[in-house]
Amino acid sequence: MSTYNGERYLREQLDSIIGQTCADWRLFVRDDGSTDGTVALLQEYAERLPERIILHRDNEPQLGAMRSFERLLAEHEGADYYMFADQDDVWLPDKVALTLRAMQEQEAALGTGTPLVVHTDLRVVDEQLRPIAPSFWQFGGIHPEILDTNIHYLAICNSVTGCAMMMNGAARTAVLPFNPHVFMHDAWIGIRVLDAGGRVVPVPQATMLYRQHGDNVCGAQRYRFRLTNLREKYMLAVRSYQTGYPLVFRNILHFLYWKTRYFFALHTL
Repeated sequence: MSTYNGERYLREQLDSIIGQTCADWRLFVRDDGSTDGTVALLQEYAERLPERIILHRDNEPQLGAMRSFERLLAEHEGADYYMFADQDDVWLPDKVALTLRAMQEQEAALGTGTPLVVHTDLRVVDEQLRPIAPSFWQFGGIHPEILDTNIHYLAICNSVTGCAMMMNGAARTAVLPFNPHVFMHDAWIGIRVLDAGGRVVPVPQATMLYRQHGDNVCGAQRYRFRLTNLREKYMLAVRSYQTGYPLVFRNILHFLYWKTRYFFALHTL
């Protein structure tokens, strides 16, 4: 978990992790320079559960969410599986157990040496946890069935939400270090795992409440096909290209070719 001024919602998230039906976990937390009561709250939980909740301390300045997660992932090796937790969501009680079961099924078929990412759907809620949409995938027009097996499509439209994913140890090795030009870590992890010969596996069940409150680093956006908001579409395209270049896309023309193919694939479903 990476935190930054998250005091308002952090206690609910920590309690939801502590309340998981699967108790075989440790939570490593790095604070990215909070100025509110976040660090004090983290220390309270770490003192209460010192074997479970470990505060990562370094002298780095603010790194931002992606680099903070990268630092945690790089510093803590040796685990069989890794998950990312945002500071403001709420995990449903069986999130870890359900995701772990799907991961172990994949490893039984493909072997533990295969880089694997398992990711689930999410319920979209407002800041008071009132329902907005029962499925983040449907809400955002995300189709893992066509994205998760095509590295070009996945680089254009990321289906892997960081807070809803699990990776195995082989995937951790494959994704480090992160591409310095990517916008967020989850998009990089998905395409890098596919590039390394691994698999990205969707589980069509929501395992968490994805809280939307206006200050999200990345939030849920309802999918609408419109010829407006051209600047927003342009910025999304730039981010996609930066994430996929040069691993997936050789140049701008190669990117535009696959973006066109994805457009027709999406609208002929």
